[in-house]
Amino acid sequence: MAVQLELGGRRVLVMGASSGIGRAVAVLAARSGARVVLAARRAAQLEASAAELRAAGADALALACDVTREDECRRGVKRAIAALGGLDAFVYASGVSPLCLLGEAGQAAWRQVLDVNLIGASLVTAAAVPALAESRGRAVYVGSYSERQSLPGIGLYSVSKSALRALIDAWRLEHPAVEFTRVVLGNTAGTEFAKAWGAERTAAITKLWIERGMFPAPKMMPLSHASEAICSVLALRGFIDEVGVMPRPGDLEMES
Repeated sequence: MAVQLELGGRRVLVMGASSGIGRAVAVLAARSGARVVLAARRAAQLEASAAELRAAGADALALACDVTREDECRRGVKRAIAALGGLDAFVYASGVSPLCLLGEAGQAAWRQVLDVNLIGASLVTAAAVPALAESRGRAVYVGSYSERQSLPGIGLYSVSKSALRALIDAWRLEHPAVEFTRVVLGNTAGTEFAKAWGAERTAAITKLWIERGMFPAPKMMPLSHASEAICSVLALRGFIDEVGVMPRPGDLEMES
């Protein structure tokens, strides 16, 4: 059963909206009445999603933006604010998670993860804060339970999410007029994190997990649970520090 949310007229920017959690949030927010700008690197996928939403009567706009480029972060947020006539909220769902042991990780791997998962989040926030302060709006960031319960091979991702938590705290101290919220998600099906890992690499790391008694993998929850949690935060008024959403036994079976 679909969750009913009231987001009528809310002006929302979703970063990382071309797939996975970001796309699911953008779709649910638009269907709940929000005016949504979908932003990410992959322009074709964004436009297809935005066109589908517009055909269903929603107010949705696609905007190409690479969060690893400072100029595109500033320009993209500025264009979103101009298109929406202001900003009530943004959701930062951009993220990458290489499958890489810490001893193997070089500068390029660390820079990729931190550029997307941490630095990009701060650059987008910096560009959005003036508009959010004016509307007394909310900045929402996707956190991960892997920060608390990690596995060998995803340490770079876990470290970046721990740093993101500290970043949110710092922004909150500097800009008390803006609501900063972290939504911590458990393992979620339907994302593209594992897409670039490759079968051989995945098999090798999985073997390590099995040898150390860390397998089978934790339970998974459907994308709808993640998007409902994030959009619920957008719909609520008042300060929300952190929300955690974890999978339950049978979640995916119930969804199907």
